[in-house]
Amino acid sequence: MNLARLRKRRGLTLDGLAELSSISRAAISALENGAGNPRLETLWSLANALGIEFGELVGARNDVEVVEADGISVRLIDRQTRPRTVEAFLLDLPANAKRHADAHVHGVSENVVVLSGAIAVGPLSTPMLLHAGQSHQFAADVPHIYSSGAEPSRAIVTIIYPEDDTALTSEDQELEWPVGKDEWANVRAQLNRARIEVQNGYAHSRITFKSAPEPLQSAIRLIEDELATRSGIAETAKVFVTGNRTPAIATFYRTTQMRPLPINEQLATPLITNCRELANAAITPWLAKKVDADDLHAKSQNSTHIIEAALAAEVLTRLGRPTVPTGISQKQVTPKQSPLMDRMFEDRIDVDVYEAYELVHPAYARQVLAVAETLPVFATKSDQTILDVGTGPGLPLQMLLELRPELHVVAIDPSEIANVHLSRRFADDSRVQAVQASIIDYRPADYLFDAAVSIGASHHLDTKQFLSSIHECLAAEGVLVIADEMLAPFRDRRERNLALVTHHLWYILDTLFDLPASSSEAERAVCDILKQGLPPAMSLALSGRSEAATRQVRETFKAATDIDLGNALVAREAAFNRFHLLELQALVAGLDYEVEQKTYPARFVSLAESNGFSLLQHRRIYATQGDGSYDAGTHLFVMVKR
Repeated sequence: MNLARLRKRRGLTLDGLAELSSISRAAISALENGAGNPRLETLWSLANALGIEFGELVGARNDVEVVEADGISVRLIDRQTRPRTVEAFLLDLPANAKRHADAHVHGVSENVVVLSGAIAVGPLSTPMLLHAGQSHQFAADVPHIYSSGAEPSRAIVTIIYPEDDTALTSEDQELEWPVGKDEWANVRAQLNRARIEVQNGYAHSRITFKSAPEPLQSAIRLIEDELATRSGIAETAKVFVTGNRTPAIATFYRTTQMRPLPINEQLATPLITNCRELANAAITPWLAKKVDADDLHAKSQNSTHIIEAALAAEVLTRLGRPTVPTGISQKQVTPKQSPLMDRMFEDRIDVDVYEAYELVHPAYARQVLAVAETLPVFATKSDQTILDVGTGPGLPLQMLLELRPELHVVAIDPSEIANVHLSRRFADDSRVQAVQASIIDYRPADYLFDAAVSIGASHHLDTKQFLSSIHECLAAEGVLVIADEMLAPFRDRRERNLALVTHHLWYILDTLFDLPASSSEAERAVCDILKQGLPPAMSLALSGRSEAATRQVRETFKAATDIDLGNALVAREAAFNRFHLLELQALVAGLDYEVEQKTYPARFVSLAESNGFSLLQHRRIYATQGDGSYDAGTHLFVMVKR
């Protein structure tokens, strides 16, 4: 058993696996180091937490045996993985033994054949007594029991895992592969109908094809060429051509992403005025087309202000011309010097990649402009020192200071790696004092702040502690400005996972473009994996199939990260795919509830109010899922301390 390898492949920390499995961190660490004799339930709990079959955890060999302290033994005797996973175990129970088994993942069933003795087996509420030669099959995604009688008993237990649930549904339309102009015209008519249906109310629509020609990629390219399916970033119906076993056309409703930002009339520098114009141009294609494309490109590559370059690049990108602004750098690996017991941001998110490529994240610069517009203009110089919570590597703070150069900032972040980047970025800037600390532990020594900001950080901490700790650092009537990502409302784990998938995938799908011929083979391979794997995940999520959607996301992420991209960009446009992998990394961490702990806007406001804040202003800066202002996306909150 190579538990450490499986855990790391899954992207989990020791603490994360402990939380998901309800097995102690110390016990998991001991198993990874080859110590301990785990009970059967321990192994099942670990397998379920890792999202793998039992046989994969203990190894594919048929001589693996687990013996319980009470004499119960289980031996893996066979394992097949195609067309579905089936594992067969030899179960030996001593006389008068009971084994209580936790529920397996949804859809798992068991078939038990008794070889000798008698066993009561099945769900706890309805077990069935079986004698030698008898069998019983039951749904094993509920707690169940195996209980022997006065004699020792032996049985073959076959665990049958569910088939892939990405199959066609009643909402899908399956067509024969078109031959000739008339049949292609019919496909176009069906696609136009799908576009109308989704823009008027459907969440999505999917057209699949039977008897498509081989190879699959050629069929996909033919569909793209025949139907001109590539849709613009601001269209209400987004179309993706994908293929797993057969080509498919997926059409999704895309809500309006951007609306006008707040304007502070007290701010009127040439840079802020220009940034406002760029932010306004990005809202819709017809506004963007009023701006000279050559001027936009020049600003994106040559501006001395990162905020201006990023906003100009975003306008071009939304016009269908993927543009990487100045400010994007090659990844520089920062070694971590001091191992910590507490989980840190860098335990799940590559901070070096975050520093290098996060600038192409949709609305990344836009949110900073919104913060600059809503942050108070202070009357005296002594009031101009603000607190920045969760500064990270410091790129948003750099853009904020470009817009508001009068500010002085105490920048706090607990991440060691982030502080290396932060100190490097502001080494010659006396306006910034970097402090490596969590806001939960930090308190100013001799004064309280009149204002605090936090950009993209609130969801990395316990939200209540985050808000209450900032409250203690602010003076009376101090202002707190937060820009961060929020999910659509959810009530349980299933709804939260669906909200996570749709939210993060829209940031990716909005910027998922073909790479130029100058890109490397590895860069193009990653791009192709994302193009083929993520639209189906979105289809599954919009269909409400949470487990299938999350599995598709994890499999796509694993396939993409198995390719070695190196640290250098071959094509600058490949920066988008580096960002996409970073976004998937955050999505997977969110599914595991490690480091990423997003809530939804209404709940965030409620938590803020219960921790001494009043809401002054709220806007959704960039919409991912849902039409309402309190649905998913990047949000701006302006609050005052009561």
